[in-house]
Amino acid sequence: MNIINIKELPFSSKAALCWSFFWRGIAATLASMLCGALAGGLFGAVIGFVFATAGVAQSSAMSFIQLVGGLLGFIIGLFFLYFYIRWLLSSKLGSFRLLLVNAAEI
Repeated sequence: MNIINIKELPFSSKAALCWSFFWRGIAATLASMLCGALAGGLFGAVIGFVFATAGVAQSSAMSFIQLVGGLLGFIIGLFFLYFYIRWLLSSKLGSFRLLLVNAAEI
């Protein structure tokens, strides 16, 4: 296996690598935003309805929904970060691939 220094690559290869990272990052970000919005909206609607029928004060309900909604968004964001990293490691990036190697072997 040849170790390649990015400084030695021609501009076209650097551009292909950057583009590969960029478009996958945009796709993962958009998917994360969409899933977070859907999950937050559904969660907020269901919990808001439950709290309203139980007679809980709106300010208390909003505080709870914001807290749990933020936590839900954080978890969804972590999932999509994991997905993005796995996607990068399994994809062809231009004419290259990313590989994890033990640092002691280099």
